[in-house]
Parts: sequence; C-alpha cells; structure tokens
Amino acid sequence: MTIDRVKLRMKLLEKNKVAILAAIVALPFFLRIYGLDRVGLSEDEVHKVNAGRAYLKGDFSANAEHPMLMKLMIALSMAGADGWNNLVSHSYQISEEIAIRFPNLIFGSLTAIIIFLFAQELFGFTTGIISALLWAIGIGAITFNRIAKEDTLLVFFSWLGFYFYLKAKRLGSSRTARQDRLYGLSGASFGLMLSSKYFPHYLALNFIYYYLFDRNEHNRPLRAPNKTFFGEI
Repeated sequence: MTIDRVKLRMKLLEKNKVAILAAIVALPFFLRIYGLDRVGLSEDEVHKVNAGRAYLKGDFSANAEHPMLMKLMIALSMAGADGWNNLVSHSYQISEEIAIRFPNLIFGSLTAIIIFLFAQELFGFTTGIISALLWAIGIGAITFNRIAKEDTLLVFFSWLGFYFYLKAKRLGSSRTARQDRLYGLSGASFGLMLSSKYFPHYLALNFIYYYLFDRNEHNRPLRAPNKTFFGEI
C-alpha cells in the first residue's frame, strides 16, 4: 500500500470521527462488561458496598478514611439497581457485583475518548486513534475497570484535567473567557481526581511538566495581574 493511499484512508477515517469514537467507546465497554459478575466481591469491594448502603441512609461516616467519590457513585448505582430489580422479574435482575462495578465500567470506557483527545492534540488524529485503541484492549486497563477500585476514576479525571489544561495553554498568554473556562474545567477535573484517590502529586506532575518544558507559543505564563492558579505555571 502506497503512502498516498494510507493518507487517503486516514482522511476518510477522520471524516467519520464521531462514528469511530463511538466504536472505540463501545469496544472497551463490551470487553469490560462481559462476565462482570462471574467473580465474587473482594474484601475491599464489600467495604464499599457497606459504605454505599450507609450513604443511602444518610450516613457519610462509613469508610471515611477513603475518598468519597467512588463510594457515592456506588451508592447511586446500587439505588438504581434496586429500583430496576423491583420492577422486573428474576431473570432480568441486576446483581450486586454488576451494580457496584458499573460506575468504573462507564468511566473506564469513556477514558478512551479522553486519551484520544489528548493524544490527538499533541500528535495528531492517527496517534489519537491508536492510543485510544491501546487503552480499549489493554489487559491492565480492562482488569482495573472491572473492579470497584478508585484507580479508574483517578485515571479518568487526571487525564481530563491534563487535557483541559493543555487546551487552555494553547490559547497563549492573553486571557480570554474561553481560556478561563478551560482552566476552570481543568481545576474541577483535578478536584474530582483528588476526590477519587488521594494522589495530589499527579497535580504537581502537570505543573512540573510545563515548568520544565521550553517556553513557546503553546507554553507561555500568563502576565500579571491576569494570572490564575491554574495558569501561572
């Protein structure tokens, strides 16, 4: 196959980006949901179930040594599953294993989109697609996305924060309303990251990267007095 034909095919793929991204989300979803309830709950997952049940009763002190976001999502998922199970026959019941793992199933699948957007911004469409596919079929990623562990949410929100920050940086040093919104979205994403798992050094890695990276049109510090917390690096 000649280089020209490869380029032509990639252009055709790029024109159908929405359909391709939908397929990239569907692929990890089905790889992660297949046989999701065949393995019983681990001890850590049982603690999350107990915390989720306590949340539904208004008690937010259960398992308080761990971040809240995962347990809150599990509580909402279990409430939805309970409502569904009350309406359908036994054949269509949602098991407890699926209910508590479902949030990670969704966010793990959607992470493919975040990785695509980030890689596309830095390296182009082709690299973005390959990166997303590697996440979709990666054994390590699939394994973590199929259990109720905080790492899935940590990855999703940290990379979402990286992406919004990168988009804001690429608008240059002149402050605009769009840039402020992007920095705000980045800050909110990093906040949700910390609510998923207590890994504040991930936020520091973002700042260190832009501090060490050479200054250019895509990496300029904001001029005073227009600096904001997420834009002054």
